[in-house]
Amino acid sequence: MKYVNFCLAAILSLALSSGSVKKDLPSTGYYPGETIPDIVLTGLGGERLTLHELKGKKVVLNFWASYDGPSRAANVQLYHFLSQQNADVMFVSVSFDENRNVLQRTLAMDHLETALCFHIEEGRDAELYKDFRFSNGFSNYLIDEKGVITATNVTPDRLRLILEV
Repeated sequence: MKYVNFCLAAILSLALSSGSVKKDLPSTGYYPGETIPDIVLTGLGGERLTLHELKGKKVVLNFWASYDGPSRAANVQLYHFLSQQNADVMFVSVSFDENRNVLQRTLAMDHLETALCFHIEEGRDAELYKDFRFSNGFSNYLIDEKGVITATNVTPDRLRLILEV
């Protein structure tokens, strides 16, 4: 009986303590209100860009890969939406495709310019992939002129509301 009481007390204390875990804290990536880290990106032509060079501009930073259908679709939709609007927003596309030829063919099929498309050749092994914790899927970020994330996982409809275009 003493053993049963001990087990019941242990189970009760575990049940009560599990309610004290902070569930409202984000568990992955970067979130609205945080400053985006200064990321160094390499373009398909070898040109380099750091995100801090874009301070003073609104930016949609979209991470994706051609093998990930939802992120590829978001990349195409956001690119075409922003290119058709007169919104003062830069679109920066960052691909985690390891094969440069696959990326170039995907960009051509999706009718995307390569000027602001950057390539992370290490793919899933890249530090950037780990820092943003993309193992559960890719994200995009709307960044304000000060480098602060104002929204994540934006769609064209949501951008239209946020930017009032």
